[in-house]
Amino acid sequence: MKTNLTICILFLASLFFASSCNKDGYFDDSGVHDPNYNGTMLEYFQNHSKDSTSLFDTLLNVIKIAGLENTIANENITFFAPTDPSIRTAIKELNLQLYNEGKDTISKLDQVDASVWNKFLRGYMIKENKGITDFPQVDTMALNSYGGQLYQTLDPDFTVNIGVVYHDLKNGDVVIKYQGPRQLIISYIPDISKPLQNWRTGYVATSNIAPKNGRLHVIRYLGHNFGFTYRRFADAAIEAGIKYN
Repeated sequence: MKTNLTICILFLASLFFASSCNKDGYFDDSGVHDPNYNGTMLEYFQNHSKDSTSLFDTLLNVIKIAGLENTIANENITFFAPTDPSIRTAIKELNLQLYNEGKDTISKLDQVDASVWNKFLRGYMIKENKGITDFPQVDTMALNSYGGQLYQTLDPDFTVNIGVVYHDLKNGDVVIKYQGPRQLIISYIPDISKPLQNWRTGYVATSNIAPKNGRLHVIRYLGHNFGFTYRRFADAAIEAGIKYN
């Protein structure tokens, strides 16, 4: 009976993963069939920015403005990459805030100071090469039991919680706790003195991409704003000074 149940779980999980892969090879909630990429992380972004459905054109421009091309190309890091729609949402919020303050809006990415782009991108990076199996379990409804783990990002002022959500497996009316697909999440904690409260979470759409210099996890753009909140990036950009010339 135990053997049959195990086979059933594996079969249902395989159906889930097969159905969630889209035409670009990305899973909505997990990784790609072959995670290995024969090139650097920067080359991966460049190679996947050549088609009309690219999610990395804006990200590549921001990486260049931030002066982080060498980091993305050569350092051994784990990068939770935000995609173009998330960055564009942050720019829209910035422009709305500028408009409400009676200031001119921006039309170019480099009108935001390079130091702001650098700081915010580093907040999505941690040291070393870490895949999904290297992170602990997290359950946002039971953080006292499964709390993920705090990690210092490459931005020394920014700490995140990273963990793996173990989804339930559902088969009709039967729900098997924590036996479904697993999904990485990265969370901003607004008040580090209250590490279990008010998380702003980014769910990973594609995990475990393995270029030559580290590991890449792509954050799902639905529901995620660059900087993790609507106002955080806009406030930082305005404080640093908008370039109008």
